[in-house]
Amino acid sequence: MNASNKITLTIVLIFTAVFSLLAVAMFYQARADISEEGEAALQLAETLAKADLDSETLTGILQNSRHLTVIEHPEHSDQLPLTGSLEKWLAPPPASTTIQAASGEPITVVANSAAEFDEISATLANVFFIFVMALLLTLFTLRYAVNTRLKPLAELCQGLDSIQSGQFRLSAASTDIAEIHRLIEHYNKLISSLASKETQVAGLRQRLSALQENERRLLARELHDNLGQLITGITVQTYMLEQQKQNPDFIIKACATIQQQCDAVHQGMKDLTNQLYPVFLNKLGLTTSIAQMIQTWQDIHQIEVNWLPDAATLASNLNRDTQIYRITQEIFNNIAKHSHATEVTIGLTTTHDQLTLFVRDNGRGFNLQQSKAAGLGLESMHERASLLGGTLKLDTHAKGTTVTLVAPLQPQDDLHYEYSDR
Repeated sequence: MNASNKITLTIVLIFTAVFSLLAVAMFYQARADISEEGEAALQLAETLAKADLDSETLTGILQNSRHLTVIEHPEHSDQLPLTGSLEKWLAPPPASTTIQAASGEPITVVANSAAEFDEISATLANVFFIFVMALLLTLFTLRYAVNTRLKPLAELCQGLDSIQSGQFRLSAASTDIAEIHRLIEHYNKLISSLASKETQVAGLRQRLSALQENERRLLARELHDNLGQLITGITVQTYMLEQQKQNPDFIIKACATIQQQCDAVHQGMKDLTNQLYPVFLNKLGLTTSIAQMIQTWQDIHQIEVNWLPDAATLASNLNRDTQIYRITQEIFNNIAKHSHATEVTIGLTTTHDQLTLFVRDNGRGFNLQQSKAAGLGLESMHERASLLGGTLKLDTHAKGTTVTLVAPLQPQDDLHYEYSDR
């Protein structure tokens, strides 16, 4: 049931309750009025009897009163005033009295409630008519006002329905009702935020697609230029061995060359595999893997790194360790590319249920908003932290940057780790 119908039903119930209470009050008041009018009419008859009027004159006066009925033969009940079923239910039993005319003749007089009942019926009809008209006018006014005032809510519902189809539009108009106005403001802000996020996600998808294509090109180039050439060299050496099989010195030299090329192929495959996925995490664990990665990075970039591990006994969890390793890897890649730092400090600490990783450099810092809009690095780190059920905080200024990751030791749901590990 919509709001308009609920309000209509509520008003009808209120009017019905009020009218019922008023009807009960009017019922008891009507009974009291009828009794009072009957007693007053009988008192009038007794007063007239004291005026020494003859029987005919007194009877004529009493018969002209609409509140009295003269009974000539009291033993005949059919001379009593006629009453309807409603009047019998509403009015008390009619009162009666016997008076004497000046001639001494007795006259029986009965209070007649018909006239009073007619007045009460007319009053009740008027009250009922006024109540019905007031109810109809109130319902019409309220329904019109409610439908008019709730129109922004109907537009708001349509806008919410459109969200399911991916259409983000600001359709709700403003209103002077404070509560609905605040709701519409929040809705408009939500729609604006969703539209902005949708645009951002679309841009991220495009950049992600371009990044994947770039990685495929790099992988193909690596396979072709490095491993492909080594394998071609091995093929050439085996052909030359076939041609120089009578030359022992050449065979020895060729075998040594083939061995070197096989070692290079093996190392190239190992390096390529490590770039695609850190398989050594299974064997070495998170702490040792980060230490090795830091050592290799330090040797390449010649930047001092202070490694402060406090998690040597950290229990292995491949999904968690992979995300943390990739976040650490991304942080060091950003330091090498952008920070111009000369010193980096990294720490890994744990409590009974929480892991904290922090990386601090003394570089030049960066604009956080511009960096979020420029690439996938920060978005990727935040996404990985979210998959861990943790938080990633960046504090950057002119004298350096600090990245802090706080995550539970036991990830919330392993299903979240369907996110790419690349």
